[in-house]
Amino acid sequence: MRTIYGKQVCETLDEVLNPEWCAVLPIDLQNDFMHPDGAVAKVGGDVSAMQEILPGCVSFMDRARELGVQIIHVRIIDLPEGGSDSPSWLRAKGMISGVNAFAVEGTWGADFCEGCAPKPGELLITKHRSSAFTGTNLDLVLRANGVQTVVIIGEQTPGCVEATYRDAAYHDYYNVLVEDLVAARDRALHEASIRIQKARHDVCTAAQVLDTWERYRARGEAPAKVAVGAGA
Repeated sequence: MRTIYGKQVCETLDEVLNPEWCAVLPIDLQNDFMHPDGAVAKVGGDVSAMQEILPGCVSFMDRARELGVQIIHVRIIDLPEGGSDSPSWLRAKGMISGVNAFAVEGTWGADFCEGCAPKPGELLITKHRSSAFTGTNLDLVLRANGVQTVVIIGEQTPGCVEATYRDAAYHDYYNVLVEDLVAARDRALHEASIRIQKARHDVCTAAQVLDTWERYRARGEAPAKVAVGAGA
């Protein structure tokens, strides 16, 4: 840590990744975006990159749990018959995904992919826009659970992932992007987003994050178990 204007500021990535104040935010690990039978794939969207990261996302979350790091799940939901859509958002959704409706509440497409659903006691944030901070109680939930650093994994690197990642910084959280556990349908846009984020924020691999948490635990500095309460 170093002191700036009388405030203690994390100076290294190890300090930023202190598991006592980290939360993993998995973004939109849902069938319509990740699965070959989902809504996006059915209109020609390439979900191969999402399929590639899916096993790694599942194992990363499992190891985070073992190391006592809390997970706060994020999903996007469309209300039926466009109940959550404005005209501008309908236009944006068409440009983003090629479909007018995805992850409609109560459908298989809105369900989490196998292995990605919240475990008992893990919190769930439901959003209707790209950023998990827009129109949700995420900021309140993070602060209520003592979170200072969010660790982002999930899908659309230049979309919902980047929107949430940037917003986390603007809400005064440290933010870490796990570059090998995020993906996009357009691999060039994924790479461009990663390049931009590396110039502005902390970006590292899953192995780096887990190694840091394991070293904290080995020193006896990581909590044995984080209780995060009932689902939200």
